[in-house]
Amino acid sequence: MSINHRAEAERILASVDTAIAAAFEKDLPIEDQQHAAVLGGVLTNRGLAHAVLAAGQTTTADVASYRHTIHTLRFALIRHVAEGLALSEGDEAHGHALGLAKYLDSVDLNVDQDVDAYIEGLGWGESRDAWLSPTARKAKWDAECEPPW
Repeated sequence: MSINHRAEAERILASVDTAIAAAFEKDLPIEDQQHAAVLGGVLTNRGLAHAVLAAGQTTTADVASYRHTIHTLRFALIRHVAEGLALSEGDEAHGHALGLAKYLDSVDLNVDQDVDAYIEGLGWGESRDAWLSPTARKAKWDAECEPPW
């Protein structure tokens, strides 16, 4: 017999409210209040156990869907950062893309290598130049293009 752990968790956790209310009922003897408090704790733990088991009842299709969604969102972030870095005409817009890349780094979602590969794959020039602000990039190009005389 298969148990629907989610439904069981919801049913048990819904009954916890009654036990907790009884634990705070001033008209009940202290022993009954204590019993209700213990019962509330037991029911809460039991409901949480079913909730944890319900998390394991995801199907293979759900997992594949989650992976596809994560992959799609990651690619959208990579593309957004790459285009913001390589195609921005102003320092402020470039700074937003750079800030997003740094934020992703700070939460262990580093996309720098993927951004570089995306930029180079589209032929937008050297990926390391994209990380420079448009002002710094222009100054670098002007210095490289100056005639030697």
